Amino acid sequence: MNDEKKTALITGASAGIGKSFAEVFYKNGFNLVLTARRTERLEALKEALLELSPDQKIDVISADLSDVDAPKQIFNFCRERNIHIDALVNNAGYGNPESFEEISWSTHAAFLQVMVAAVTELIHLFLPAMTENQYGRIINVASLAPYIPPADRGGLYSPVKIYQIKLSQGIHFEYMDQGIFCTAVCPGLTRSEFHIAANMPDVANTPNFLWMTSETVAEQGYKAVMSGKSLIINGWLNRFFALISKSIPMRVTKRIGKYLTDKRLN
Repeated sequence: MNDEKKTALITGASAGIGKSFAEVFYKNGFNLVLTARRTERLEALKEALLELSPDQKIDVISADLSDVDAPKQIFNFCRERNIHIDALVNNAGYGNPESFEEISWSTHAAFLQVMVAAVTELIHLFLPAMTENQYGRIINVASLAPYIPPADRGGLYSPVKIYQIKLSQGIHFEYMDQGIFCTAVCPGLTRSEFHIAANMPDVANTPNFLWMTSETVAEQGYKAVMSGKSLIINGWLNRFFALISKSIPMRVTKRIGKYLTDKRLN
């Protein structure tokens, strides 16, 4: 990095992987723009980080990405304050682990807005300035889910994560010669609030060796985007699962998916 500090915008920064990405980028000298729905948590994170390095700048904006106007509001917030975004981390997300037809369309639509439309629009809004500056780092926090047997009642989670992976690869290879790298970060089970928010508390009882920390995921994601990788599956065990799942017969993956569903519901 040059002497002028760069700025990273991180969505879903109030907890979990998003919070860890904020800490990693800040530790590496970036100013921050943090956004999430819970302003009080963002302010607490801002205060804690500024205590560590008060010469860096942190801006906070509350936004709900299920609102179709939220990406433009975030963009305008930065433009009005003359904040140039050098790195974008699309982390905000959640799951709807119910039967597809039992989820209302309004719930599906809000999910697609957060996980597909907002992710894509934020890249579309901030990419032109990155190309002008010939520098950009974009991270889309995807998932191991597209690489492993689908669980019953998975809703749209795996499909949108496949989209995020393909979007990342497309952006990366189109703009890499302009100094812009885009990485899909694909963690497996990660210690955070995700599974509680998704009404999957029993998942937290799976063996510890299957889990990673959000700090490790963020560190690996940061290193991957900085080194120009379009994709990272976090952890050797997750990479192993992704590899062997390609050779598992469909009838077996169906049984595994049913087992995972029954485990969640019982």
